[in-house]
Amino acid sequence: MFDIPTPRPSTIVLAKSKLTKSKLGSKSFAQVTKGKAEDILKVKEAFPKLVPKKIIEIHNITQGISNKACPKLNVTTKGPSRKQVIISMSQDNSNIVISCADEHIFNINRLLKSMKSNVTADFIWFDGIEIVITTNQVASASDINIMENYIKESTNVNTNEVSPP
Repeated sequence: MFDIPTPRPSTIVLAKSKLTKSKLGSKSFAQVTKGKAEDILKVKEAFPKLVPKKIIEIHNITQGISNKACPKLNVTTKGPSRKQVIISMSQDNSNIVISCADEHIFNINRLLKSMKSNVTADFIWFDGIEIVITTNQVASASDINIMENYIKESTNVNTNEVSPP
């Protein structure tokens, strides 16, 4: 009627057991998994139908052991990205450009494509001081000139108005 728990084998019995021997040689199962045999046995008791590889994975996760290295971030500066083209202009001109940003993006991409450039403009935004055009990759000097000249020569922009210092 009642299930009587079976006693756990001692560490000496586990050491002599074929189940604790690793394929790597003289290292035991616990040494290979970087954990205590008791903890691994608890996982095995909780999930009796799992294969040993999955038991080790569960044990490593519960112990905070990670097999994967943390990704390394390649961040070098806190400034603007090199994939941004910054064009200084006044607030009024910036508002004019931003009001039809989709049209400007389409035209800039058309001009860049006609010049056989691999750069494409993703979007235009205004950061309070200047217009910023974000691109898919770092723009060359000729690409920057194309974008800047297009924005500044746009029919709606007042070229006589200068941006504040």
